[in-house]
Amino acid sequence: MGPALHVIAGPGPGQLATMARPRDEPWSSQELGALARAGVHVLVCTTAHRPPDADSAGIELVAYPVPDTSAPRKEATEMVALATRLAREVRSGRFVVTQSAADLGRTTLLATMTLALLGIRPGEALRRIGITPGQPVPQDWLHDFVAG
Repeated sequence: MGPALHVIAGPGPGQLATMARPRDEPWSSQELGALARAGVHVLVCTTAHRPPDADSAGIELVAYPVPDTSAPRKEATEMVALATRLAREVRSGRFVVTQSAADLGRTTLLATMTLALLGIRPGEALRRIGITPGQPVPQDWLHDFVAG
């Protein structure tokens, strides 16, 4: 059975998807291989939980910025830089997946910012990701990002 990916409709030629997975669970070579067979090129995840000897199956593993409550502006800046990079990857035809651990809400922010950089309005991006009106969006980064 392949990985459960939530592919988000967006302007191609590449694709953007999210994948629910506990962040403290190590990635196995078999899981990474299944993602590679699904066509994934870039995986944004907690790479600290990948065994050093695990084969990444040709997938580029990119770590989320480390949460830093003492310097939230630094983390926000790193998230914007990551979203900019992911938008560039999607524009170049690559398949990008972000790991969602359902705790910090960073996947929603990252996917929304990436879609906004690809030209999709933030409200529409949230709808495509599966956020319904009135549902809270974590952090104020998204609002700062759109306003800036």
